[in-house]
Amino acid sequence: MLETNVTERFDFDAYLSHRRKLLEHKLALYMDGGEPEVLWEAMRYSVLSGGKRLRALLTIAAAESIYPGCELAKAAPDLDCIEAVMPLAAAIEMIHAMSLIHDDLPCLDNDDLRRGKPTNHKVFGEAMALLAGDGLLMLASEVLIAKSDKHIKPANLLDVALGLSRATGPSGMVGGQVKDMQFTGSAEGNFDMATVESIHAGKTGALIRFALWAPARLLGASEKQCQSLARLGEIIGLAFQITDDLLDVTGDATTLGKTPGKDEASQKATWIRVFGVDGARKKLALMEAEGESLISENSLDNGSAPVLLSLLKYSINREK
Repeated sequence: MLETNVTERFDFDAYLSHRRKLLEHKLALYMDGGEPEVLWEAMRYSVLSGGKRLRALLTIAAAESIYPGCELAKAAPDLDCIEAVMPLAAAIEMIHAMSLIHDDLPCLDNDDLRRGKPTNHKVFGEAMALLAGDGLLMLASEVLIAKSDKHIKPANLLDVALGLSRATGPSGMVGGQVKDMQFTGSAEGNFDMATVESIHAGKTGALIRFALWAPARLLGASEKQCQSLARLGEIIGLAFQITDDLLDVTGDATTLGKTPGKDEASQKATWIRVFGVDGARKKLALMEAEGESLISENSLDNGSAPVLLSLLKYSINREK
């Protein structure tokens, strides 16, 4: 049970368990492909290997928070809002899995362990891992477009599809990864807070921002709701990365499910190298406070089931 500022007690663990089960079931259906068999096996290996599912959970939580009163709720009152955003949530998880497969390759981070298991290229070889990532990238768009509910406005779906491309491509995740490569190995003093923020706004933050903005846009929420959720995504995205930087220094392989200490060994541009452990923790506290205020002032959460507040705290206080 996660404590929040509200008077009601909310069973966050039960919420996570239920929503994850729904997501895992849908992912398994979408990943039930045919030929080439080895390609689908490699894709399933990374997508269905568990993980936090934070991005998808944020998408589901955002949809639940804005569904009463949104366009889709009025047009199709019997439509389940979780079901309505499940193709989007699944597409986001496929994109995330693609990024992990590619990040782990020898030409990038050269990792042997992911989610407590051998990385994709260790099991299927580098070439197949590369192609599995490519396959997931395109399958994500296919699922979003082909599986989204017919009641969703085409203009909304087009905006979300465009947003996914931007969050993933040169102005988002891929661009952030390139900046990360450019500053990896840099001597102390060759980068500052603005550099680190720019790297992580793309590499980690863009997809998390999208995960919160996209369901609001897809379901026809107000512009204010869309922008408030986008800002919350920026806060959670940066906080998530700062926590990752801390765990690389303070965590262990058994808990993390991946190799710790690699950022420091590779001299990556991280919050720890700019501010140290204490400075990073102070920044996290400030971001947590900003996120709490944003949720409260914009009424983004259900008072008796503060899911977004709980996910904010989960992103910051996690141990893996």
